[in-house]
Amino acid sequence: MDKDKRIPSSLRFIFIITFLGQMIMGVMGIAVPIYADLLGASPFLIGVIGAAGGLTYSFMPLIAGIFSDKLKRKVFISASVTSYGFSCIFYSLTDNPSMLIFIKALEWVSMAIFWPAIEASLADTGEESLEETLKKFNISWGSAIIIGPMVGGLLISGYTIKAPFIFSLIVSFSLGVLSFILIKESPRRQERSMQEGSEVERRSNSRYAIITALSSILLFSTIGGINSSLFPAYATDLGIPAYEIGLIMFVSGASRTVAFYLANKIEAKLGKLAMFLGGSLTLAFASALTANSYITITFLICFLLFGLGAGISYAASISFILRRWSSSKGYAAGLFESLIGLGYFLGPLTGGIISEYALNAPYIYGCILSLTVFFLQLTLNKRSLTSSQLEPKRI
Repeated sequence: MDKDKRIPSSLRFIFIITFLGQMIMGVMGIAVPIYADLLGASPFLIGVIGAAGGLTYSFMPLIAGIFSDKLKRKVFISASVTSYGFSCIFYSLTDNPSMLIFIKALEWVSMAIFWPAIEASLADTGEESLEETLKKFNISWGSAIIIGPMVGGLLISGYTIKAPFIFSLIVSFSLGVLSFILIKESPRRQERSMQEGSEVERRSNSRYAIITALSSILLFSTIGGINSSLFPAYATDLGIPAYEIGLIMFVSGASRTVAFYLANKIEAKLGKLAMFLGGSLTLAFASALTANSYITITFLICFLLFGLGAGISYAASISFILRRWSSSKGYAAGLFESLIGLGYFLGPLTGGIISEYALNAPYIYGCILSLTVFFLQLTLNKRSLTSSQLEPKRI
């Protein structure tokens, strides 16, 4: 009975560590590209640095998620935040921009262990519906995205470029100790991997829904990779100070949090497909506007739209993935995060290459990619409806 009473408090702590963990990731997200730029890294090298993290994240979350289904999840959480603290130390000690590639890989290995374990723990521990638990989770890390870049920008402007690294390592080591002590794991339930839908939906419509969800994950993560890895340095080259860059990222995080809060209502009224389509179209418009923006005020509008589009797409896709593979929550969370990592690898790498031709080229590419995904999802929906109509009716 005492153990059961500890589960709600453990769930609350998971939301807290989600917030603080994402906050320091946001701090590092703005600090590393600016630090690389100050060390003399080219736009291509900055893209490679970001891509190194994405490449690591494209396979490590799946491995970590599978193992977290077999072992204690809090061990993975504690180890991941501690490892993240060591990456902060290495950042602060290096003055060679090429070394940032390897440190970025270590940083994202830590993240790859952290997020699948957190998401699977929530699915295990949450006593409410999955959507309601995920809503609180998304608001928690979404709120941290608002705070993180602002804190990073203030630390850089008020102190030195290395201040974010010191701040983040202190928080990381503290969370490493507290998570091992305070997280209580509940018994894991084995559920059917397909809980909803008829046989027809599983054989026909479901495969179109899977492709739609996967394309949405790859899209918002690719755009996110471009923004997080290239935009801070791009804005710095345009003469925008670190504080204003943090403010721009703040607006993106705020609008994403609003999207998370409204996601359940949007899905109830319009359906999940409309969320996927709306997210892709919003990302296309935001990318096009960014390619033609040069001052802070217009970038604020762009990143407000980026946050809305990414938030809607994220909320729709994570609930779809966790429900479809509900019998193996670690695997499902790892798959979701690995797909995000693939996007964060392809986005900075491709963006870094084409930015050698024009600094705004990554955002033109983002617009084209978003429109392509939008029309793909629209086509898949039409084929799904056609398949449903052609299937024999059951009495």
